[in-house]
Amino acid sequence: MNGLRRKLPSANALFVFEAAARHENFTRAAEELNVTQPAVSRALAGLEEHLGAQLFLRGKPGARLTESGEMLKTAVESAFSQIDRVLHQIEERRTGKVQVTLSVSTAFTTHWLMPRISRFQARFPDVDLRFQLIAGQVTGPTNGVDIAMRYGVVPDTAGRFVMRESYVPVCAPGYLSPPPKDGPALIRLEGEASDELADLMVGMGLRREAQLGFSDYSVVIQAALLGQGIAAGWMNIVSHWMNEEQLVPAVSKQVCPGRECRILARTNGDHADVVQDVSTWLVSEIQSDLMAIATRYPALGVDALLEPGTGK
Repeated sequence: MNGLRRKLPSANALFVFEAAARHENFTRAAEELNVTQPAVSRALAGLEEHLGAQLFLRGKPGARLTESGEMLKTAVESAFSQIDRVLHQIEERRTGKVQVTLSVSTAFTTHWLMPRISRFQARFPDVDLRFQLIAGQVTGPTNGVDIAMRYGVVPDTAGRFVMRESYVPVCAPGYLSPPPKDGPALIRLEGEASDELADLMVGMGLRREAQLGFSDYSVVIQAALLGQGIAAGWMNIVSHWMNEEQLVPAVSKQVCPGRECRILARTNGDHADVVQDVSTWLVSEIQSDLMAIATRYPALGVDALLEPGTGK
């Protein structure tokens, strides 16, 4: 073990490396670790200098692993996964509760799961949820987690079908009654084009030059809830607020990009039965939300989202 300490500049360097290797993107690793992107770059450069080996090929987009980087990634993932399992076991012995780790977006956690967490606790009093939160695009490996929500093009997506992915233009009740004098505003996620959303609402006099842009989709939806404009409401995120009538359709139209939302759940190992039960609960709750919206807003055609494998 003394030899291992001499071979590394610090133990923290491995955590930084693991995040950067998993995302193959220093900015996303920095967001996950709650540090700046230059801090991640410096830590990785220091690790490479200490090892005398290049681990990443820097460039656009992202950063690709070298052969040495792939070797270290495999070893680190295996070690971290084993440590994580033991820590889970220790925690379970201390609390008497089963830990289930979810890999989901921050927006899904904030706007869909948190409002019903008391319902989850009533259904699963002996389960503690842990989270691997993803701020950006919901991708990446599912190593070390029990349940992951992922999106993919039909029919390539693995896992259990939840819904066809879709968004509806949404806003706070009353935001368009009457419309703002200088026209409604669009609230968009930075890095994503808003032309398609604007095209759904032709004739509204949208303030295309005064759009609100945020780097986190959780904030996009929060701004819509506060009456700041119209946002693309992805249905698995906003379904709770639509059923609570805190968000309403700005127009009775939806866009289906041709992807499916699916749940990948661990089927073996300790407490696999509990993991499967939690997975089933998540799917059931999401689909129940959609069925309620289909009844509330029949013109949207939301019931079609529950039909798997239908393409776009």
